[in-house]
Amino acid sequence: MHFRRQLTVASPLTAADIIGAARDAFARRDLRGSVRASLARIFDARDVLLTDSGTSALVLALRAFARPLAPVAMPAYACVDLIAAARRADVRVRLFDVDPYTLSPDMDSLRRVLDDGVSAVVVAHLYGFPADMPAVIKAASEAGVPVIEDAAQHASATITERPAGSFGDVTVLSFGRGKGTTSGVGGALLIRNDSVAISEPPCTPGARALAIATASWVLGRPWMYGIPASIPALHLGETVYHEAGEPGGMARSAAALLDRTLATADEAAAARRVNAVILRDAADQSRHLEAVRAVDSGESGYLRFPVLLRGDPTDAPALGIAHGYPNPLSAEPEMQSCMIASKEPLHGARELARRLVTLPTHHMVTPSDLASMSRWMQQR
Repeated sequence: MHFRRQLTVASPLTAADIIGAARDAFARRDLRGSVRASLARIFDARDVLLTDSGTSALVLALRAFARPLAPVAMPAYACVDLIAAARRADVRVRLFDVDPYTLSPDMDSLRRVLDDGVSAVVVAHLYGFPADMPAVIKAASEAGVPVIEDAAQHASATITERPAGSFGDVTVLSFGRGKGTTSGVGGALLIRNDSVAISEPPCTPGARALAIATASWVLGRPWMYGIPASIPALHLGETVYHEAGEPGGMARSAAALLDRTLATADEAAAARRVNAVILRDAADQSRHLEAVRAVDSGESGYLRFPVLLRGDPTDAPALGIAHGYPNPLSAEPEMQSCMIASKEPLHGARELARRLVTLPTHHMVTPSDLASMSRWMQQR
């Protein structure tokens, strides 16, 4: 499955957000306390640690729950940053399968992995589609295993009318480029388990968040895709593995941006859901693809609009349509050093790697873009 290189996401930041955050940063205003308070309120957390990335937050979570000789359970289809975090935290991994039609854990597979003995389970919300957290919490509780909720891609999704990201013993958030709530860079670890005691890592001052946010704002428009897409070295639309560094804290410039986007997250999600309705209507008219559906009692925040495709979509319009992660985590070379050989066949993860394609839903997608993507789906 091959695509032209395309930007696949757009920053929800506005020019006013970036300019205002720059003023705050250069005036040395520290909004990290405001951000902590907002995240604790939204996600019902006892404590909030701000980090330099979502991967750093996951490293801290894995270290908090790791036990000697006991692996951590992780989904077999997810971002390769999970591998980077596992390697940095020096933990072993046992994989469970993912339902390709909901992107939620395959519960039979997860229960078997829990029965084999693990120190914690990581559950990820993918592309704004919520995992079935009530079922996960029940299974993990019965096994006596804490839950690390990876809500890096939650995008304001809900389950049983609660925010995705408000269920686990701890929750990992990411605010990198293209997330539903962004500060260019940064992450957070939300703590609910009273037995978890972690200190927030120190931060490195700098304006990297402002630079990334500005670039994403400029280049994130569909009509601008051709410029960065023509530069192969940028690896746009690809998932590139990077080793994780030692966790750091969130810089003031990132917090200044995040303080603004948190206030507009629900508005951005509402716009994505409107666009997703149009795309779903078109997908339902195609005989050669199937739209992913949220689990019962769940509502997607549609960070992307995922479909399972038959055939090779080389004719996709250059509007940010991209295939999902190209491999199950079990096939990634970097996973081999920390993975415990799985007895699970991982059929769902392999199907997702082969068939999953995602379409953009963000606020910069125009009615004309939606019409082009709808025609592409209907004609397949």
